[in-house]
Amino acid sequence: MSLEHSTPHVIAVSSGKGGVGKTFISTHLAQRAVAQGLKVLLVDADLGLANVDVMLGISTKGSIKQMLDGDLLLVDMVVSAKQGFDVFSGDGSFCELSHLTPTQQRVMLDEMHEAAKDYDLVLIDTGAGIGENVLYFISAAESTLIVLTPDPNSLRDAYALIKVLSQKRDVRRFMVAVNQVDESNGRLTFRRLLSLTDRYLDVHIDYVGHMIDAPQVREAIQKQTLLNPSAAPLVTEPLYQMLNTILSRPRDSFRTSGLQFFWQHSLGVKAGSIMQAGD
Repeated sequence: MSLEHSTPHVIAVSSGKGGVGKTFISTHLAQRAVAQGLKVLLVDADLGLANVDVMLGISTKGSIKQMLDGDLLLVDMVVSAKQGFDVFSGDGSFCELSHLTPTQQRVMLDEMHEAAKDYDLVLIDTGAGIGENVLYFISAAESTLIVLTPDPNSLRDAYALIKVLSQKRDVRRFMVAVNQVDESNGRLTFRRLLSLTDRYLDVHIDYVGHMIDAPQVREAIQKQTLLNPSAAPLVTEPLYQMLNTILSRPRDSFRTSGLQFFWQHSLGVKAGSIMQAGD
């Protein structure tokens, strides 16, 4: 299987609050895409607190700061995970990266644009919340997946993230996945979110599925590995159904313009004017 477009499909995976299983879903989505024949790059965009490498038990190559300073290329920092996809992750030790400057954003884009040429799918595992880096990466991606749990705080924060993105960054379409629930409670949580967005926002949210809270999930996280496909169907079936749904969603023709669009749209102005502002 391969994508029909000449540019990689860029999907941002995010959440209104931490601890909802966003990185768990990102890594399994990468693995599922590989199983469908896609070449995948997973980008850990929680730049100050990178944890994809911890989740997968891999070692990083260099730091984001070295790349932004021009000492390393992004392609030189990519690590191949044993699950078949590639990973770009910083060492999570440079807290100042919680807010990239326009110049740093430009460097990040150029490096991602060059690295992404060899991939069918780029997954961006963002930080949680509504920080500037989160908004930058989500608004720049072609598709957006929001992960939440039934917890009222998670629901509130997911709504806040969607609201800010729609009103400040003109992002109008969102996929929604609910974690730590059975099917009925997943749909119930989605309907609660839908009742808020329908009432107050001009957006479209698309329910793509749920993931249950199970001991096998916690065990996989503790062992720094992904779920074994032969695990109990009660655990794997809803997860794989959700991942298949995400990957089967059609690409957004309006936002399919490669990573140059990624740069220009995320900042709302032409790249050239941003370069001048950052100089």
